[in-house]
Amino acid sequence: MGSVGQVAVATAQQQRGGGQVAVATAQQQSGTAAPPGGAPRFDTPTRLWLLLVTAVAAVLAVGCFAGVGLADRESAASHAGQSTEALYAEVQDLSYNLADANATAATALLIGPATPSQFTSRYNDDVNQAEVLLAAASQRVAGDGYASGELELLAEQIPVYTGLVGQALADNRFGIPVAGAYLRQASTMLTGPMLVETGNVVTEQQNATGAGIGSASSFSVWIFLVGVLALVALWRVGRLLSRISHRRLNPGLLTGVLVVVALFAWSLFAFNAASGQADVARSDFGTVSQAQTETSQLSLAETYVALQQIDRGEDQGADAAAARQALSAASPVGKTLPAIAATQAAQQDFASLNSCADNAIGLATGGNFSGAIAATVGNGSNGVPVGEGGCEPAAGALHADLLKDYDAGQQQFDADLTSLGGDYAGSAALWLGIVLGLLGAGGAAYGVNRRLAEFR
Repeated sequence: MGSVGQVAVATAQQQRGGGQVAVATAQQQSGTAAPPGGAPRFDTPTRLWLLLVTAVAAVLAVGCFAGVGLADRESAASHAGQSTEALYAEVQDLSYNLADANATAATALLIGPATPSQFTSRYNDDVNQAEVLLAAASQRVAGDGYASGELELLAEQIPVYTGLVGQALADNRFGIPVAGAYLRQASTMLTGPMLVETGNVVTEQQNATGAGIGSASSFSVWIFLVGVLALVALWRVGRLLSRISHRRLNPGLLTGVLVVVALFAWSLFAFNAASGQADVARSDFGTVSQAQTETSQLSLAETYVALQQIDRGEDQGADAAAARQALSAASPVGKTLPAIAATQAAQQDFASLNSCADNAIGLATGGNFSGAIAATVGNGSNGVPVGEGGCEPAAGALHADLLKDYDAGQQQFDADLTSLGGDYAGSAALWLGIVLGLLGAGGAAYGVNRRLAEFR
């Protein structure tokens, strides 16, 4: 009896063990695994759906961030060239036209009562162009309270300035000595508040252009962080998928990983290329800025040379000092800029002008005003009309040289920013990033879905 009882107990235990095996087999067939201590949180199909959504979201996030980041940099490059630098150039040109108008008026007074037609035309053209540039710049600065305020003050002062110059030229035509006083008042107004106001806007836009170039070439930290997180997420999805499916390689998921790596590599390459192009753009922008500054300073130098002779020494040497200072600022010699910023022709013409102006300043300082006037605008000898001799040929040639440098620098700068934007695939960067993200996400979704199909 004892043996029979033991056999019965063993049989019962085996039957109970068989029931456990059956339960375990049923659990495996239903795609769930009972974790220790309770029922599973999700069955296998649900877990696969979660992995699919994670993989798709990770790849799409990288595509969107890469596309948006690159498009944002391309937009910054475009804005720097088409908005801030364009406004900078307009206000710089405005400053030059005002300075040149003043130099033209001052030189006209030296020539005598009959102002040559070319001087009248040059003065009128400068004033008209200044008004056109002021209107265009005022539209561009809409929304910028500081710049708008400075240009509004300038707009109020231009009519007052032209009125003073007009009175000076009219009095000079009739030989009225007070003409010089009106011109002095106009010049003081121009070199004081008017050029200060334009200079403030120029400085603001110069800084904005530099900041825009920097933004266009800066690396996006978000692309790096999102890319790393996406790769970690895909690696985690791959591991869990491998445990569930008992397969090490998933081609679809691998496609998603490769797309993420490609997007990250594209972003890195684009930012690296843009950084080098940005350095070139900064250098060429320096050329543009320097050429514009030199041109304006040249006009101021002409103004002060003429004023010294008009005032007949009453300025106590201030005009002579201001003229030499402006000439030094206008010099293209020894400037550490690209080759076009200090051409050989500009250097030669500046040397001729500097020598001529220094001679005129010296004569006026010594009280020989008739000799100074002849040195500045000529005396009509050798068939050369007054106003076309003296320092005028060298000044005109240097003006032309600097304007050529400015035009060349501006064209090169525009090309630099176009190339910089092209490093980001231009305006297609956003859509290209999204399309690549969709392709990678589609591959990852297909790979996970193939495992999910096994449970349907």
